[in-house]
Amino acid sequence: MSESMRLDGQTRLYAGLAAAPEARRRALLGHLAAELGRPEADIAIERDPFGKPRLTDPHLKYWFNCSSVDGLLLIASSRTGPVGADIETVQRCIPVWEDASATFAPAERARLTALPPPDRALAFARLWTAKEAVLKARGTGIVHGLAEPALAHLDDLSAPPPWRPIQMHVGGECYAVTWYTLPIDEVLVIAARAETSPKPGTT
Repeated sequence: MSESMRLDGQTRLYAGLAAAPEARRRALLGHLAAELGRPEADIAIERDPFGKPRLTDPHLKYWFNCSSVDGLLLIASSRTGPVGADIETVQRCIPVWEDASATFAPAERARLTALPPPDRALAFARLWTAKEAVLKARGTGIVHGLAEPALAHLDDLSAPPPWRPIQMHVGGECYAVTWYTLPIDEVLVIAARAETSPKPGTT
């Protein structure tokens, strides 16, 4: 049986979903119906040219993004502008972080490699989810790689969670990134939400 938990006012995690895509689709439709106050039958979803899901009705000022892994579905939403979401488990990152980080900026990869081996997968998950969330909010995804947005400036990649929110810059835009970390069935889950944010000093 699936269950859900609200990570903040506009971000929800669904756990215990079946592996089939239909289970995720039903959870997403149920979520949108509850948020919009409409029957599921009245909600139509399409994909933009980059494959990002969106509501078909352009008059609905409601943006959402989702990510899934191992029976978990993360849904981030916003009524003010585009939003991105990504989720990973540290266990999944352990065997792949070295190959997957080849698309990172050289300075980021160097910092990951310099960490003690037990800390690398967690730090990689932190970087990966933030980058993915920002690029999904931007609407491009990872088609151009993950060198940007760069995160080599983070103070301490080996710091344990919780991590403070940050701002990331890419393509002249500023994005606010928030991480959520929680154990589910003894597995550490790392989730990230990104949304457009005013540049410092412009508010």
